[in-house]
Amino acid sequence: MSSLTFLIIALSCVSAVGFVLAIIFYWRLKQVKAIFKDISYTIAGEEIPIIKILDVLKSMKHDLVSKYEEAIRSRENMRAIIQNINDGIIILDRSGKVLMDNSAAREIFGINEETEGKKLVEVIDNYDLLDFADKNLKSFSRDSEEITILYPKKRYVKCDAITVTLSEDEEVLIILMKDVTKERELDAMRREFISNVSHELKTPLTSIHGYAETLLNDDFSDVEMTRHFLSIIEAESARMSRLISDLLDLQKMEEGKTTFNFEETSIAEVVRYVSRIVKPLSESLGVNVSISCDTEATVNGDFDRLVQAVLNLTDNAIKYTSQKEKGEKHVHLSCEVDDEECTLSIKDTGPGIPEKAIPRLFDRFYRVDKARSRKVGGTGLGLSIVKMIVDKHNGRIEVSSEEGKGTEFKIHLPLIKERSDNA
Repeated sequence: MSSLTFLIIALSCVSAVGFVLAIIFYWRLKQVKAIFKDISYTIAGEEIPIIKILDVLKSMKHDLVSKYEEAIRSRENMRAIIQNINDGIIILDRSGKVLMDNSAAREIFGINEETEGKKLVEVIDNYDLLDFADKNLKSFSRDSEEITILYPKKRYVKCDAITVTLSEDEEVLIILMKDVTKERELDAMRREFISNVSHELKTPLTSIHGYAETLLNDDFSDVEMTRHFLSIIEAESARMSRLISDLLDLQKMEEGKTTFNFEETSIAEVVRYVSRIVKPLSESLGVNVSISCDTEATVNGDFDRLVQAVLNLTDNAIKYTSQKEKGEKHVHLSCEVDDEECTLSIKDTGPGIPEKAIPRLFDRFYRVDKARSRKVGGTGLGLSIVKMIVDKHNGRIEVSSEEGKGTEFKIHLPLIKERSDNA
């Protein structure tokens, strides 16, 4: 075969292959054109040039990215809002999975792990809440219930179930949780307070009524008995008067209606003043009172109110120490001063206070020994008033005691800092 013939055959083959490729390319181009035509009608409603389609697609991509970023921001903003709500929030889907919660809800139940995407039963072990959630997921209804939580600390929580239907028929259950522990404790304190006041008033009133009724039916021939009954009536009347006075005093302090005249006050003068007042009482009860407070320290305080607080503690110390059957009967008032504060101590050798009773000493109407307290004329409000006076002076009060050996109250008050000459 000549080279010319070979060249012709080669060119023929190349032409044939090129023709086939041209047909394939044309067919592919036609398909692509049809695809772009479909795309153009989809995005523009009419046939537009390919270059325009690319511009439209770029614009659509930019819009999708913007919308996606906006959705992310919206979700994060919603999460931030929910996280900063004081009440607990848990959002569940119909299967019971946690879609979102906030820090308040996790704090209420002591949750330290990630919760989203997990079943509620996997992250919370409180039966009452789980039962509440399960009941409302099944009925998909609004409900309200108060539950009790024992761990990590005892709390009363009011739960509200809110059902919401989102787009595309997606349903979620929102559980709102409000901590009502303080309200319940205040309710309990209010009930206890009313009960205590009623009891404290009923006892002297009963005594007064009984002895007065006896006297009315008496011919007063027994002067000694009459005098005895009248002394009881007088004592019970005085006790009621002290109780009412203490109640009014406490109420005024709580409401901020009591005026405190703060001025530069000598702690030593307060102690000396109290020692002079209690001297007749201590001598009559056989209790030795000593003082050691030679400091020149001063505090920003109300002299009369500080005297009231120290006198209350000293009076209690003398009276309870006097009830001791044997051993030394001694009450000691002292002062200590450091760079920041003055510590005033009232220490006795009385019967002491049980350790379990110390945390409740400053509660209203709380008495370690009710019979002994009534015997010395206590109202159960004195220590509450003392603590409030100390708090008003930005101070603090501490108690230490050992049964059979005595009790010590310490009042810590901030000192007035001396101003420098250049100040």
